[in-house]
Amino acid sequence: MNYYNKVVNVIGCGYAGIECALFLSGHGVKVHMFDAGLSYSCNCKKCTGQERTFEEELLKEELKLLGSPLIKEEENLTKAGLENCIACELLTAGKELVKKDKNIQLFEACLSELNPKEINVIATGSHTDEKMFDFLMRKFGSMRCFNHMYKYPLVDGVREGELYSKGEEYYLPLSYDQYLTFVNTIIKVLNRLDISFNKFCPNTMEELACKGKDCLKNHAMMPVYLECKRPYAVLRLHKEAKGYRLEGLSSQLDRASQLEIIRSINGLEGAELIESGDVTDSVHLNSKYVVNEFNQAQKDENIFFAGSLLGAEGVIDCIASGLYTAMNVNKYIKDLPMLTLPKSSLIGRHMEKFSSSAKEGFGGLDILDLSNAGDRAKRSFESLEKFKEEYIYGKYV
Repeated sequence: MNYYNKVVNVIGCGYAGIECALFLSGHGVKVHMFDAGLSYSCNCKKCTGQERTFEEELLKEELKLLGSPLIKEEENLTKAGLENCIACELLTAGKELVKKDKNIQLFEACLSELNPKEINVIATGSHTDEKMFDFLMRKFGSMRCFNHMYKYPLVDGVREGELYSKGEEYYLPLSYDQYLTFVNTIIKVLNRLDISFNKFCPNTMEELACKGKDCLKNHAMMPVYLECKRPYAVLRLHKEAKGYRLEGLSSQLDRASQLEIIRSINGLEGAELIESGDVTDSVHLNSKYVVNEFNQAQKDENIFFAGSLLGAEGVIDCIASGLYTAMNVNKYIKDLPMLTLPKSSLIGRHMEKFSSSAKEGFGGLDILDLSNAGDRAKRSFESLEKFKEEYIYGKYV
């Protein structure tokens, strides 16, 4: 039995937070919602000129089946034939629903602490304000809370004969001289650009190179034993459709400088840079060390999480995360069994990747076989229909 006050604080007024608050309100739960008033930059499919994938459409249909308030509102906006971005309109419409809801009280405020006697859902997203980020750092530690998102370079033209493979990962061993050539090239480029050391973002290849000769080797290029070879340093590569992703070599340098540095690596002399490395301001958690399978903090049972803070990507995924967290909060506050979603459903597989129960090295979802898409969708809907019945009338009651 839990002894928390029968009110839920939802911190964050994005897609995940709004979905969570509306679902809880619809089930008779009193909600206090906190909006920091941060601006929203849309990266939806329409604004970026992309079409929704089959997986995203299937996830949307699953959410519709489960009674998602925001997906219902999106359908209303679509029927209205709006020419503007649906995602932006949906966020605005969602906030209006929150303001009109009698079970939800909206506060325009940033929080730096949480009430230990109340249940809290943190859905502040990748643009979490500084006060809440400081709280997360104090609560969960700097190894589990990050305020930068690193993008690693993608290259083509790798001399594959130099690589060693282990499963899906590839390794490029470097001798002492080869490693030193790489580090010295970084320093040479920085001296030419005349960039101040305090301008570097932490853990980029330029910042590590300036901290000391062996910092890259002890961080991104830590040596591993490779078939009777004991290299001085090792570059890890992940093979993708367009080339190889150079793990750990994020950078804020210009494209030409990155290419010059990459080509100094033995085996990459003829490489072409398909995507340059980058660093963006983006708060996120190392979620599998923070939450359990219910999106609940492992050591603080009155704290739940939802949205891109956990690693959800895109509007639909954030809504799914908000709905799933709300379902568990609704059961928890009423002292009823919490739940996981069927693994035969897409939403069930999406939610699994955030938790401590996720398999080590979980690297995203299996791509759905489009030739068998109808059967996959049918199995998904059947399993969710049964789950919905159990959630309302069965074992979760």
